[in-house]
Parts: sequence; structure tokens; C-alpha cells
Amino acid sequence: MAERKLILCNCLESQTIDPGKLEEATGIACSRVHHALCMEQSLLAAKAIKAGGAIIACQQERHFFEELADELDAEMPDFVDLRDRAGWSQDERPVAPKMAALVADAMLEIPPTKVRDVESAGLCLILGDTAVALGAARQLCDVLNVTVLLEPGAEADNGDDRRFDVVHGRLAGASGAFGDFQVRIDAFQERIRGGRGEPVLTSPKDGAQSVCDIILDLSGGTPLFSAHEKREGYLRADPKRAEARLEAIVEASQLVGTFEKPLYVRLDQPLCAHSRAQKTGCTRCLDLCPAGAISPAGDHVDVDAMVCAGCGACSAVCPSGAISYDAPPVEAVFKRLEVLAGTWRSLSKDAPRLLVHDAGFGAEAIRLSARYGRGFQQM
Repeated sequence: MAERKLILCNCLESQTIDPGKLEEATGIACSRVHHALCMEQSLLAAKAIKAGGAIIACQQERHFFEELADELDAEMPDFVDLRDRAGWSQDERPVAPKMAALVADAMLEIPPTKVRDVESAGLCLILGDTAVALGAARQLCDVLNVTVLLEPGAEADNGDDRRFDVVHGRLAGASGAFGDFQVRIDAFQERIRGGRGEPVLTSPKDGAQSVCDIILDLSGGTPLFSAHEKREGYLRADPKRAEARLEAIVEASQLVGTFEKPLYVRLDQPLCAHSRAQKTGCTRCLDLCPAGAISPAGDHVDVDAMVCAGCGACSAVCPSGAISYDAPPVEAVFKRLEVLAGTWRSLSKDAPRLLVHDAGFGAEAIRLSARYGRGFQQM
């Protein structure tokens, strides 16, 4: 296995990097500081990637370096963001401790997230008014097995198009998650195949039940699920916005096959304080779960891993430790904190401070602050 090497670039001399201090604090060999690895020095980047063990100190041009590795049929390099989170800052204090801590953290091997396979055969239920729902069905019926649910009495102007089914009724309820939704429909009517003239519908029936893998909700009404944006397989878009509808349709078209569902929490049932001897003792996680993934199950609670969206609120409020966050495990989080703090202290006597952010909005806010503002400041 090739020796790990940190490949440095000061991004057109817009930041200061001290390779000596990075090597001292992390024990990882550093290249000389380049100034344009993604441009005129790309041949040097290619050479480093081909040698193996490369850690590219740039996230902005990650796509470029990954394409370069593909072209070379070389091992994919690792990446660490030093510029946005440390180098592009107007803070007058030394940035080497922070850079070293970021490098050391990036090199940690985090246990892989436990997953469960989810199978989707592409059974898709579309909800919405006639024109919008049928339009979506025509776009999806060649890649998905589509059924359109229209309100009782709605005219279904789909002619003799047999590529998808149209039924009528009122959706009385839905449960489950991607790959295994269960729906209940009242006043259910389906078309009687064959015959001449306008299609004939069966008699209305309450309490009809069915299953599907995907729900495409273009009704514009109340979401079917709490925390609906986190319910995988449930795609909801404003029917009045063509761009939003198209985005949801494209996403639905990709949901066929086998997918991995992360298992976010671990439940130790004997430790659960929910109930004993039919006496309820604790409902903290039940009251707090925004996705409705937790339900009573006798003396303890049960977590539906297919519904759980991984917010971690249950773990934070559990008084007995029965529920713990497992993606990554708590031990891995504390190991990261230990490495971050220890590496920082090897180059600085100041106490390090930790900012926790998400990979979406938080990361983007830091990036924009670095490029257009004062940058990420030490507090």
C-alpha cells in the first residue's frame, strides 16, 4: 500500500500553508505547496494521484481530481478542505493548528454506517388533480408501474392509454416507507376493462388496501406524513410549479432497484424505561420523534428503521441509554473529538473550540463566508 501523502495547493497564493508544521503535528508526509493543481499544474496532480496514497487538500475541485483518477485508472484520492475552513480567513492568529487538526480528522477511519437493503420494483402511486397526475403518469409509465388515484367523480381523460392504471377514491391513510408503503382508500373504484364507449367503474368500496414502493404526491394538500421531507420514497411537489413537478418526476424515475437504507439508531430493549407491569414510565422519544418512527411495544418501544430519518433526538432525550445514535457510533464521535483537540494542542497553547455543522446548509455557509466574507474565525 502506498504511503499517504498530503498534496498541498495554496489556490493561486490566496492562503498560507506551512507543510513543516502539518507534518510535525500529523506525521503525514506533505508535498511542496503548489499554486494551481487544478490548472497548469494538473500534470503534477496526476503524478501524485497515480503514485497512490494521495490526500488532496482541496474540496472545491474534487470533481476534477476524481475525473483525473478515473482517466488514469488510479486509486481514488482522499480529500480534506483546508482552504474554506482555515486558509481563507482574516483571523490574525496562526492557522496551522486548525489545518493540522482538520488533516488528522480526515485521516481517521470511521466505522461504516450499518445499512439494510430496500427493494423497489417501481410500483408508484400518483396523487393529484386529473391534468397534473395524468401528465406525470405519462412521463413515468415507461419506467415505473404507475397507478393514478383521482377523486371520486373526477374525469380521467387518458383515452385508451393502457400503460398505466387509473382508479378513483379518497386516500384514507398511508403508512410505511420507501419500498413498502401501505395505503387505505375509501370510495374506491377501478375501471372495468373491455366494453365499448366510456369506461365503466366498479361500485364504490370503503377500506380498500394496497401497497406501493413510491408515492408521488402532486395534490398540493396536507402532507401524508409528519416530517414528510425525510420520508424516503414519498415525493411531494407543488402542482402549480412546473419545475418542482419535473424534479419530483425525475427523482421518482430513479427509484427502481436495490437501495441501502442507513440504520441510524441502536435500541437496547432491556434498558428501555417506557413501561413495566403495564405502567407507563417514559414517553420522551415517543413524544419527540418528528418522523413517527417510534411506537410502544409492550414494556419497551420499537423503532421502525425504515421510517427513522436519523435526527438523533431520541438518543438525546433517552434517560436510560436504551436508544443510542449509531451512524456513526458514539465512540467514533468521541475519537474524532480526541484527535481534533490533541492535534490542535500539539501546535498551540490556546484552547480549541468546536463548531458543529451539517453537511448541507452549514457547510455552504462556511464556504460562502470564506469566499465573500471574513472567513471562518476562531472564537
